[in-house]
Amino acid sequence: FFCIGDVSGKGVPSAIVMAVVHSMFRMASAHENNPARMMQTVNEASCERNESNIFVTMFIGVLDLPTGHLRYCNAGHDKPVIMQDGKWTIEDCKANIPVGLFKDFKYVMEETVLDNHAMLFLYTDGLTEAMNLERKQFGQHRVMDTLESGKGKNYGSQEMVELMKQEVKKFCIGAEQSDDLTMLAIRYEKKQNEMILEESLVLQNDVRQVKTLNAFVRQRS
Repeated sequence: FFCIGDVSGKGVPSAIVMAVVHSMFRMASAHENNPARMMQTVNEASCERNESNIFVTMFIGVLDLPTGHLRYCNAGHDKPVIMQDGKWTIEDCKANIPVGLFKDFKYVMEETVLDNHAMLFLYTDGLTEAMNLERKQFGQHRVMDTLESGKGKNYGSQEMVELMKQEVKKFCIGAEQSDDLTMLAIRYEKKQNEMILEESLVLQNDVRQVKTLNAFVRQRS
């Protein structure tokens, strides 16, 4: 389970809303594995007593580690970038709407499969909208160029984030930071099943056979 989010506005009201969203995500992920239903829960909680109309863009993902099966739900957040087979592409996912706006909105779950060694890169708009002294933005094309350069060096997830931070810092040198910036990189490494079952046990369809099964398992633990 993972998520990334960006709250509208600044100050204490926005911080409170983000704290609620963070708490609801943790609670929802303890009882639910469908990212759309998790987003629904977070949205309903965010809409309660939200007189300031503060909203949060959010991306929730559930990655199955043995298979690479990724289920996700996007709530108005920047689309993730995925490296598959050595190529970086922007995932074409539904935008939906940010959480905290309409309580009855129905979020849609989407899915894909990550290949071995694939990497997922997510970020807030503080990355693409970071500005230099000439008021030019870092932009999507610089994000993609930086990811490509990290791919050529076979960077891991932490190294990729550090590389992006350095590139933004060099681009914005001398300019005051215009927005907060959050990045998340996940590199998928499929683990091979090391346990090989060389023995088998045949049981009758009888509850009394459970004792036999337990003994078989204990002997091979």
